[in-house]
Amino acid sequence: MNNDENNWDALSNLPSPHGQSLLGVNLGNYFSSYLFTMNGRNTYSNISGEMQKTGESQGFSMALLFGIDKNDLFRRKKTIQQIYNANYRFAKPPDKPIIKAIAGDRKVVLYWDDRAEKTFDAFYQRVNFEGYRIYRSTESSFIEDKIITDAFGKPTFRKPIAQFDLIDGVTGFHPIDINGIKFYLGDDSGLKHSFVDTTVQNGQTYYYAVSAYDKGFVTNTVLGNLEGIPPSETTTILRSDINGKITPDINTAVVTPRAPSAGYISPGITDVFASGPSTGKIDIQILNPDLIKNNNSYRLTFLENTLFHNAHHPSYLFLNMTTGDTLISGSEIKSIDNQTPITEGFIMDIYADTAVVIDYDKSGWVKGNSNYIVNVGFDSRFASAYNGKRVDYPADFEIQLKNPGEGDLSFPATGFSQPIQSNVVVKNLTEEIDHFQFIFRDENHDEIFNAGDAIFLVSGDSLGKEATNFGNLKVSWSISFVKDTTIEEQNQRPPQIGDVYRIVTKKPFRNGEFFEFKTKGEELSIDKAKIDLDKIAVVPNPYVGAASWEPLTNVVGRGERKIYFIHLPYECTIRIYTISGVHVKTLQHNSTIDDGQEPWDLTSKDGMAVAFGIYVFQVHAPGIGDKIGRFAIVK
Repeated sequence: MNNDENNWDALSNLPSPHGQSLLGVNLGNYFSSYLFTMNGRNTYSNISGEMQKTGESQGFSMALLFGIDKNDLFRRKKTIQQIYNANYRFAKPPDKPIIKAIAGDRKVVLYWDDRAEKTFDAFYQRVNFEGYRIYRSTESSFIEDKIITDAFGKPTFRKPIAQFDLIDGVTGFHPIDINGIKFYLGDDSGLKHSFVDTTVQNGQTYYYAVSAYDKGFVTNTVLGNLEGIPPSETTTILRSDINGKITPDINTAVVTPRAPSAGYISPGITDVFASGPSTGKIDIQILNPDLIKNNNSYRLTFLENTLFHNAHHPSYLFLNMTTGDTLISGSEIKSIDNQTPITEGFIMDIYADTAVVIDYDKSGWVKGNSNYIVNVGFDSRFASAYNGKRVDYPADFEIQLKNPGEGDLSFPATGFSQPIQSNVVVKNLTEEIDHFQFIFRDENHDEIFNAGDAIFLVSGDSLGKEATNFGNLKVSWSISFVKDTTIEEQNQRPPQIGDVYRIVTKKPFRNGEFFEFKTKGEELSIDKAKIDLDKIAVVPNPYVGAASWEPLTNVVGRGERKIYFIHLPYECTIRIYTISGVHVKTLQHNSTIDDGQEPWDLTSKDGMAVAFGIYVFQVHAPGIGDKIGRFAIVK
């Protein structure tokens, strides 16, 4: 401003707009310092109580306060004052994740990076990240999601459609409230970096946001009261210009799901092969069909260096075998459910058994019908005898009962005892060892495995290696039989000769174990496109005054009207006629093969809104064929 005094006189005498609804106007703000004398010399400040030198600059702070009522305004003023008094030093949310949104047929795929998880919070002096929230709305302000109110009835929190948080024991509601409402931290679901929304409607525009939030802070005062800071969450902004054009932030997206073109064949995963005995599994999920390479081979290899291949957190290496590219290297299996970063259009969910334990649901008699209780695990009666020798052996076993004297010779139970000629043969199914070593704790000395006895499976000091003496002995799973006292004696069925009991374990991924698979890229089939011509349609049909996907508008007038032609060939011409044959408009559809949808704004070739009535359309696709249909526009 060139003339401060004249501007001050003009603006300071304007009538107050209090109580007026100011629509369609620009908001102007005019700020001034206190009055002071400009004498070209040092000036005394009444505010700071200090001398100010000529040419010295002073900053000032201002806040624009808005509230739904007077009380809300005062509460906001209090919060702003606290921020100012703290010199703007307060907890900040993690960095915003960068997201990508992919439109599909009745679905939307979101995926994002992990930058938020590495954010160092200068206020807390640590990485304080906790999780992600996903929001969806049909309007760009996400107002329809803001349905969680505080104690004063003011909408405060939005309801997410999904939430993923660290498995760290930080769960439930944060104890520090905001006007009587608490932030939900999650339920230890585990982190994900993708989300597939299958509850969407083709043609409807959706607005998505992925926010990151931290743990907040809580402590006890000397009086035993809780105090702290509630979790901080990243902003989710979509900016709209005067023409209604939406510009998303890095963690927001605008996407309209749609049906693919006629003849479209989606990408897929083929020839999946698992090499090892692990009980984990791999689920491959295609997120971005455009990035899937055709006929490429991939290998996921696990790495660890334990003697018994029972590492809880092995690492993995992921290669594109066709190109030779290393896509992921050195990543670690951190939990039961792990998700890889997106690579070449897909992700892998790695479901790993991170500990070797008995799978009781799958263990049991495979031959025989004994009703004795079978205890499998590690018999605590003999724990002291094998201190320091216990190992969780990652294999499945069968214990076969033979005639007396026809079983294997047991390993000595102690360093001073002798082997026993038993009636038991133990088979290692995983490593295909027909006669696996075992210790026979024959409590009644009859050389027959029966109630009260115990069998311990043993090995040498590494997987598959036999024990040669008590010094290199490792003791694993035990099995014993106990009578079920709830069953009458005449109904007891002890194990019999020929019976077989199977022990099944859950096994982590072991060193060198790998998964291989191939990808099949998306493609267009002309033969299928000819068949799909019958699917071409108009939605909604009839169009009755409006369609559900038409955006709400604050602008005076009817606003946008729109119908869709769906399941179109990726290149075609659409001609629209009245029922009497008058040409209304021609639309050209040129798209990618995964987009078989074309909108029409219900205007004629002259730019005029069309009348209500019955219309005929013709779709012509060179090399594929023609489709003729009808639709109605109803007032």
